[in-house]
Amino acid sequence: MTICFVVCWPLLAFSAEDDTVQATETEYSEEDQAPWWLDSHESFSETIGSWSTNIDTFLSGSQSPQQSDSNVQIRFGSIFNEDKSTGFFDFRTRLKLPNTQDRLRLIVESESDSLAPESLRGESSQQNTLIDSALKSSVSAAVRYIEDDIGLDVDAGIRVDFPLDPFIRVRLKQGDVIDKWEWWQKQEAFAYYSKGIGARYGIGLGYVFAPTLDLGTDFGITWLDKEGLFYARENFFIQQRLNERNRVKYQVSFLQSGEHSLEPDSVLYNVQYERLLYKDWLIGQVIPQFTHEADEDYEGTFSLTLSLAILLGPKYLH
Repeated sequence: MTICFVVCWPLLAFSAEDDTVQATETEYSEEDQAPWWLDSHESFSETIGSWSTNIDTFLSGSQSPQQSDSNVQIRFGSIFNEDKSTGFFDFRTRLKLPNTQDRLRLIVESESDSLAPESLRGESSQQNTLIDSALKSSVSAAVRYIEDDIGLDVDAGIRVDFPLDPFIRVRLKQGDVIDKWEWWQKQEAFAYYSKGIGARYGIGLGYVFAPTLDLGTDFGITWLDKEGLFYARENFFIQQRLNERNRVKYQVSFLQSGEHSLEPDSVLYNVQYERLLYKDWLIGQVIPQFTHEADEDYEGTFSLTLSLAILLGPKYLH
């Protein structure tokens, strides 16, 4: 918790000027010896690009002349509640293989224990400590077939757990932008060997007031056959970009669940503040949140999330 707080402290320095950050970046670029964290980021990013290129070359028999677009996202942090604190660790990677097939991608990502994100109040991998979260996080590896013309994704892979859990997912996406309005719609069906089958539907609407301000709402519902339950969630949000480095999102969410009819579960509202701490690959986030549970007569509980996100890959080497 102390490490997370110290690392995220720059998020609270709202009065710091962007010119200071830019000067620091220039100073690093002019030094003969870059800081260890910059060297580490560069080394990992180059390794990801090399792995992706080698896999693509091995499967296709020809080497791609273009730079790899594969990337890895790592996010970790702590959640402070009124009576305890917990940690979380998530990562996601996209290994793109342009020569193997334009529509084929290798997907490796952390996966929530819950197949219904509509039921989540906090982070999907939340555990007692950050180390516990990292050790207990589940990973899935899948090959994704993409059909952009109809918005179709088909994933076939294995959830790396013991025992191994094969799965298949089929997703359809539709959407359009009309003047300042945007709408989207998603359908999904999935089947896991151990967790059973399920289906998900989501729809959303957004409106752009200005280049730096937009609002929207979305609705999602998931059915899990093994649990025999429906989970639903409605979100209402306002997003504001303060400047090139800072943005804020205000959100209110209503969660419901039930076997035959949906009953209220909880209401939560939060403010999500994000800041680019260094270039475009180091991001800090602060989320104060109030959660009102129906089982507790909607008595509000407060939590504070501090997190860091690190983006790795060849495109983040500039």
